[in-house]
Amino acid sequence: MKFYQITYWKTPPISVMTYWVHTPLDGQSLNTATVFDPPRPGPVPGEGWPVLMVEIDGVELVFTSLAELDTYVDVMSRQPLPTTLALSRERPIGPNKHWLSRMPKKAKSTKHREKAIKYLNEIRPAFAAVAQRPG
Repeated sequence: MKFYQITYWKTPPISVMTYWVHTPLDGQSLNTATVFDPPRPGPVPGEGWPVLMVEIDGVELVFTSLAELDTYVDVMSRQPLPTTLALSRERPIGPNKHWLSRMPKKAKSTKHREKAIKYLNEIRPAFAAVAQRPG
């Protein structure tokens, strides 16, 4: 089963991927920084911050930006799947905290990754319509 929903949060959202994708440029943490590389989306006027919630065969994914979605697709498209040790070398937190290490084993199978990548590419335009504006 595949399902997605775009919701709006009243405060800037942080997903399990945010730390690994958006580098704070003017603060020590995601909570204190206001400038990021790549930029995080700002709120949609009158709605809030857009969040893409996806379920694919029981695996739940949450994306707070197109950069997170694109990073997920990029990493999960690789054959073989990279190790979290290799992916975590860029940040000071160890590989056991990396978003990929938090994914269920089922999500890492080639069959599931192919299905997820196809579906995420199909729904990307809907999320892009609300999430492409930097904050």
